[in-house]
Amino acid sequence: MKSLRNKSWKISYSSNGDNTIADFYIPALSAAVQYDRKSGFFSSYILSRVARGLGTMVDNGGKMRLIMGCEFTPQDLEAIQKGYSLRDALWERLDASFTPPENFAQLKHLEILSWLIANECLDIKIAVPLKQNGLPDVEQLDSKHIFHEKVGIFTDINGDKLVFNGSNNESIGGWEKKC
Repeated sequence: MKSLRNKSWKISYSSNGDNTIADFYIPALSAAVQYDRKSGFFSSYILSRVARGLGTMVDNGGKMRLIMGCEFTPQDLEAIQKGYSLRDALWERLDASFTPPENFAQLKHLEILSWLIANECLDIKIAVPLKQNGLPDVEQLDSKHIFHEKVGIFTDINGDKLVFNGSNNESIGGWEKKC
């Protein structure tokens, strides 16, 4: 199993001069057994783009935990709900018709999202503004009041951590867009 120390990491990566997915994200996922991420926006398309690294992390028994802002596509929300429903169903009984894919390349981004949640490889929490009484403040759900902190932490089998922060969201545009 790889470790984070097996690669010489740069002090900084920029989408202007680096391929942040190939140079940083996929190798970090491949060496990790845990990936924790906070970001304002999420798109499941990123899962297909990093499937190679994500598949290695899952093969290593890894898990991803995300805290994301509250703006999701209806398709992503449906896939997230499907994943949690499947997880509940798998706990209640083993579904004989469910066959795990041989690799993530066989899946599309929404299927990857549901599969990761169903197989307890991914948990997603959605950050929303709260009132003083702790209830969601639906009146504040607009682009001026969104959760927008961005940080990620990769942890390997040895407990070593690789931490990043910056302006990128957990989406293809966030990882690849040239600014």
